[in-house]
Amino acid sequence: MDGAIVSRDIFARHPDGSRVLGVADIIRRRAAATPGLTAMIEPDRTTTFADLDRRSTQVANALIARGVEPGDRVAYIGANSPVFLEVLYGATKAGAIATAVNNRLAPPEIAAILADAAPAVVVVDDPALAPGSLTGDGWFADASTVDPLVPRGPDDTAVIFYTSGTTGLPKGIMLSGDNLGQALATMHYDMELTTDSVAMAPIPYFHISGLGLALVANLNGAALLLETATDHDGLVTLLSERRVSHAAVVPTILQILLNLPRTHETDWSALKYLVYGAMPIPLPVIRQATEVFGCRFIQSYGLTESTGGVTVLWPEDHFVEARLRSVGRPMPGVEVRVVDPVTLEPLPPGRRGEVLIGGGHVMRGYWQRPAETAATIVDGWVRTGDGGSFDGDGYLYLHDRIKDMIVSGGENVYPAEVESVLTGHPAVAEVAVVGVPSRRWGESPVAVVVPRPGATVDGAELIAWSRERLAHFKCPVAVHVVEALPRNASGKLLKHVLRSSYT
Repeated sequence: MDGAIVSRDIFARHPDGSRVLGVADIIRRRAAATPGLTAMIEPDRTTTFADLDRRSTQVANALIARGVEPGDRVAYIGANSPVFLEVLYGATKAGAIATAVNNRLAPPEIAAILADAAPAVVVVDDPALAPGSLTGDGWFADASTVDPLVPRGPDDTAVIFYTSGTTGLPKGIMLSGDNLGQALATMHYDMELTTDSVAMAPIPYFHISGLGLALVANLNGAALLLETATDHDGLVTLLSERRVSHAAVVPTILQILLNLPRTHETDWSALKYLVYGAMPIPLPVIRQATEVFGCRFIQSYGLTESTGGVTVLWPEDHFVEARLRSVGRPMPGVEVRVVDPVTLEPLPPGRRGEVLIGGGHVMRGYWQRPAETAATIVDGWVRTGDGGSFDGDGYLYLHDRIKDMIVSGGENVYPAEVESVLTGHPAVAEVAVVGVPSRRWGESPVAVVVPRPGATVDGAELIAWSRERLAHFKCPVAVHVVEALPRNASGKLLKHVLRSSYT
C-alpha cells in the first residue's frame, strides 16, 4: 500500500488560487491512505487513523447538533490525548475554530480566557477546570459518522492559541489553515517521518510546537505516543521501550536525561531525531548528547504568532561550535529580518536589532484585539520583540529579549503578568520580576519587592499567594526585599541591573 501523502496534496490550491483542502483533510486523506495504521498509542489502547477520522466526524456532527456554526469557537482544556485531536479535527470539520487552552493555568486564568474566547462548547478532561463543560466521549458517541464537509476558506481562522501578553492579559493568536499548511510544509520533508515512525512530544498540544509535531506525524502516517512519564527515569523508559524515532524536547530535559546513569546504558538505536527549541544547548552538552543518543538534532526558533518555528539549526550545523550559539537560518519560504527597532530599517550582518518575521507563517492577528494586532504586525511583518543579529552566513543569533520574557522549562513567562498578581498583595508597594539562570529550568522568575510603608513582606507567603492565582511555572522561586527599585533619571526601571544583581 502506498502511504505517501505530501503536504502539497493536503494544502493544495486550484490554479485560480482557491483552496481545495485544509486542516481537517490531514486526517481525511491519511485515513483514506492508511486506515488501519496506528495513529496514537496509549498505555492501554491504540487508535487507528480510521478511528480518529470517524470519531472526529462524530465530534463535528455532535457540535453541529448543539448549534455550533462556522466561526464559533470550540475550546479544549486538557492533557495530550486522542480527544484533543478529535476535537481539533472535529471542530474544523464543523467549520468551527478549535481553541487550545493551557490546562496548567490556575482557574482564574482559564476563566479569563474562556470569557475572551466565548466558546460555544468547552471540552475538558477534568470537569474541575471548567464546571459545566463536556467531558468523556458520551456527548458524541451516538453522532453520525457521515462527514458534514462544512467548507472553510484558506484564510479563515482554524485554530486559536492563547498566550499571555506583556500586559498580563491573555491574547488569542489566530492561525489560519494557510498558516498551518505552510508551517507543516516547511518541515514535512526534512525529518524523515514515515509510516514506520513513532513520534513523541512531551510538550503539550496547547503549544504550537507540540501540536506541530502531532500534525506533521499525522500527515506522514507516523504513530503518536501519548503515554506520559511521572519522572525523568520513566521518560527514558518510554522513549526506549516504545522505540520512539522522533521526539521534541526542551534543552533542560535533555540535560537532565544526560545526568541519569540509565540514559548511558540504554539502547537508543530507534531514535533518529531530537527536536528542541526555546534556548540553545551548550556545546559540551550537545557533544555528549550526540555521542549518547547517536541521533540527529534540530533546533528551531519561532513564536506562536509565526505558527511556530521559522529558523532551523540543521543536524550538520551542530558540529560547528560557533553556529551552536545561533538559532539557525530561516526556513525555506520564510522571511526573517533584523531591523532598527525605532525606524524598522533593515540592519546589516553583525548589527543588533529587533527580529521581524514575514511571509505565510504570519498569524491572522490577535482575537478581538485590532489595536494590538496593528502594533505587532507592521506591513505584514511580525515584530517579535526579540533582539538579534545575523552573521555573514545568514545564521540568526538572539542576544536579548526586548520584551523581557522569561523562558522557564520551555514555558514563556511574561514578567508583567506576574508583577500584576504580586502587586495585588497588601504588603507589596512595587515589584519587578526578572529571570535568573537555573540549572534545571534554564531560567526561573525571581521577584524583587518594595514593601508598603509599615508592612513586612514574607517571601514564602508571597510565593504561596502567587501560586493560588497563577500557573506554578510562572511563580517566583525566590523573593528579594529591597528599599527601592533601580531606575534611571527619567524613572525607567532598570531590569538589567536587577538581573545582574541576582545572577
